[in-house]
Amino acid sequence: MSNQLVQSAPVGRKFYLDVLRAFAIISISMNHAVNRAYENFSYAFFEFRGIPLWSSWIKVVAIVFGHIGVPLFLMISGALLLNKQIDDGEGVKRFYKHNLLPLLITTEIWYVIMYFFILGFHTNWEEITAGSAVSGLLSTALFVNQTTMDSMWYMPMILCLYLLVPYVAMIVKKVPMKLLLLPCVILYLAEMVFPTINDVLRLQYINMSLGFALKSSNLFSIYFLYLLPGYWVSRGGLKHLRGRHIAIGLVLTFLFCCIFQFYAYSRPAQATFDYDFALLPLLAMLIFELARRAGHLLLRFQRPITYLAKISFAIYFVHILIMSLLEWYFPYGEWPKPLAMLFLEAVSISGSIIIILICSKIPLCKKYLFMMKG
Repeated sequence: MSNQLVQSAPVGRKFYLDVLRAFAIISISMNHAVNRAYENFSYAFFEFRGIPLWSSWIKVVAIVFGHIGVPLFLMISGALLLNKQIDDGEGVKRFYKHNLLPLLITTEIWYVIMYFFILGFHTNWEEITAGSAVSGLLSTALFVNQTTMDSMWYMPMILCLYLLVPYVAMIVKKVPMKLLLLPCVILYLAEMVFPTINDVLRLQYINMSLGFALKSSNLFSIYFLYLLPGYWVSRGGLKHLRGRHIAIGLVLTFLFCCIFQFYAYSRPAQATFDYDFALLPLLAMLIFELARRAGHLLLRFQRPITYLAKISFAIYFVHILIMSLLEWYFPYGEWPKPLAMLFLEAVSISGSIIIILICSKIPLCKKYLFMMKG
């Protein structure tokens, strides 16, 4: 395996990105499934004390695995978007027209769908007037006091990144990556290292927290810590590492993340593995590099992987509707929690594929609802 991983470039650059997309959407849907099958917020400690050890470890592995998807999607965006040739104001306009505007249109369509989905299936209509329904829809569309699915937090974030991507694309073409390291290190300290340290202090019942005066709000979004490494790794930033070091580093990083989350569940103080965990960018980069080098080993499964990658963005929107219906109406609460989690994952993904396959026959749905090309 190590000999195969030593390759600095994959066979078919696009296919390894498809492998990452397919992996990422399975990860994201698993995150939503584990949060519905298990308790992952206020009562996580009490659940930890009441379920078998093996079930807790399944939950931990699912939680860590489920948080890899968003970083990978952002890294893919960095690999693709920051490589675009944008040199001037006209290039920025083209990017906004061909990349930002379609994303905004699709986002608004799904806001409308999800708004009426929630009103129709999870709201008491006796409490709703025509005026409040209209005002709620308008505020949702305008990103104010939104009524939508929790998973839609991703869309305002990615839209904001897209606003800045053209300028970052110009910067990375003209400025060596090592000169961009300083602001990235400050952002990493402010938004990942210090929050992780504060989680550890809280879990140890130490009544203090560390603040960092160089605030990230004075720099840029934390999610650039995934976007920029995606660009860097895609251009061979980790090619000097040997294959076995990539594999060992990935396993150890994943294991450490799992141990941290297991320990956090065992403490009454709440601390959840999330996108600001200090080791998550490293974990995502190692997975990205592994796919870059070894993605060609999955070429025998190219058709299903490529199709899953092609519809991954559509699955992001559709699966949460299916999973929510199951959560509201299907009696899986008495099932063993791992079985409930796998049920939610399997039904939401397979159901999404069927719905997308049918609806994508309509060109307008394919283009605007799912943003599918070709």
